[in-house]
Amino acid sequence: MTTSIVQSIEYNQVPNALRRDIAEMLHRVWPEFFSLSGETIPEVHDKEFNVRSFYSYMDGKLVSYVGVVRRTINHKGQTFNIAGLSCVATDPNHHGQGLGLQTVAEATKWIEKQNNIDFGIFTCKPSLAYFYNRAGAWPIVSDVVLIGSEDEGALSSESLGVVVLMHLFSESSKLNSSMLRNTTINLNFPVGEFL
Repeated sequence: MTTSIVQSIEYNQVPNALRRDIAEMLHRVWPEFFSLSGETIPEVHDKEFNVRSFYSYMDGKLVSYVGVVRRTINHKGQTFNIAGLSCVATDPNHHGQGLGLQTVAEATKWIEKQNNIDFGIFTCKPSLAYFYNRAGAWPIVSDVVLIGSEDEGALSSESLGVVVLMHLFSESSKLNSSMLRNTTINLNFPVGEFL
């Protein structure tokens, strides 16, 4: 396993050079979702999502990235502050070196230390669930459906064929755990946005 130093910064404060490196790496990993055109540096995350970026470089090249999206939602009359992993990527030339595990582990530790995050929730392909459990003890919650919003055309874990991973952090979320199971959780995201 290769070790590298995982750094962290608020995405809204990321300098242009790092912003471009993030966009270029995500384009290499998912060219169908992240396009690059001209000199304009694309925004990977909307400002409103208060994303915390975790990343590592090796030999001057960005090799691993994770964004932590933060949002306040209302669920069954209760307000929760949530966090979810987003844009988890490792440069294809550095797969299998443990860099993604390190970056996800650091992002998860950071979420755990935040006293204003009630729970973490996001989705992944079923084949990647073991990776997230290994990196940050993220368990699958098969009785939870995650929806982007109630708008027509909104994304959902069911329509995408992904699994929902959830980790309760605050005492409030642990006390209210029954309302967070056997349920549908609405992220209230704009159409097309999802975790």
